[in-house]
Amino acid sequence: MNNLRGEFTFDINGKKYEAVITLNALRMMCQADGISLNGIEKYMQEDPMTAICSLTYWGIKNAAMRKGKDSKLMGFEQFCALVLDDGETFESLSAAVMQTLNPEDEGNA
Repeated sequence: MNNLRGEFTFDINGKKYEAVITLNALRMMCQADGISLNGIEKYMQEDPMTAICSLTYWGIKNAAMRKGKDSKLMGFEQFCALVLDDGETFESLSAAVMQTLNPEDEGNA
């Protein structure tokens, strides 16, 4: 994991995914979820399960776009179902997303 650039990888059902959370991933999430950039903190607090899944989902899409590839990612609801049904995966994604949003917490400021 690279906290400073918001890059991390993880597995779902044996398939490896790469997520890159940058301003573009945040932009895509805000558009898809109908929130403003200033509303991200409130979104994370009010609906953390959806927000973490959404930010990760758009981070995967962003990683693929940066390479000029189609992510061929499943739909968002299926992604949520798989992530949220596996407590270990959700915990690891939660930690990765929080480290990405607060890198100074890990001494990376």
